[in-house]
Amino acid sequence: MSESLRGKRILTTRPVHQSTSWCVLLRAKGAQVDNIPMLAIAPLEAPEAQQAIKNRILDFDQVEEAIFVSQNAVRYGMDWLEGYWPQLPLGPRYYAIGAATANALSARGVQCEHSDAHMNSEDLLNLPSLQQVDDRRILIFRGSGGRTLIGNTLRERGAHVDYCELYQRTLPPDAADHLKKYHATVDAISVHSGETLTNLSLCIEQSSLMRLRQAAIICPSQRVAKQAKDLGFPLVYPALNASDSAMLEAMHRALC
Repeated sequence: MSESLRGKRILTTRPVHQSTSWCVLLRAKGAQVDNIPMLAIAPLEAPEAQQAIKNRILDFDQVEEAIFVSQNAVRYGMDWLEGYWPQLPLGPRYYAIGAATANALSARGVQCEHSDAHMNSEDLLNLPSLQQVDDRRILIFRGSGGRTLIGNTLRERGAHVDYCELYQRTLPPDAADHLKKYHATVDAISVHSGETLTNLSLCIEQSSLMRLRQAAIICPSQRVAKQAKDLGFPLVYPALNASDSAMLEAMHRALC
């Protein structure tokens, strides 16, 4: 299976700083790979947003559970924490959505519990240690406007939940132009989040490249797969999660 994707052309859509390992893996399998980012990550820099982050960070010694929802949350969150806490408080218990986010925390010297197979919010909420959280103070590190399932569920279980919103996800301003100039016929398009998929659909409409809707969409979950169907993509293949290995398995199902 070392070159099982030989002769296939795949369009990837991850932000540049997150796309390398995925593109390298696909090329190792023999695929021709193009990358047009449909998502950009940028820190929140407005004064009120910066002050809100600072307030959460200064109170971090009062937190009992700290949840990181993504590698970007680790990147920006740990930069803030290390800036104000050269030695992290001993109190918080750390959690991550998925192995990649857990590995990012580990690389910063923080051990954590993490969700398992599906690498999603639902898996995290099933962890035994998050079942009894009455009166616990929980801080969720995330991007602006992320899913509310974790926070809402933990509040229903009696926890006091706050968010530390660190970054924003945007559509790259040149994405539609890059797509309009893209003339290749692709076999599959990989998207790693629902927001990326929304942006892709919008750019396809703006560039009038309706042929791209006939490519197989490889996505990280059943939830995003349903979204793809609702957006009018007929060929959708959900992976077990957003890891490279799971996305590659879905890619093989679609193309091999």
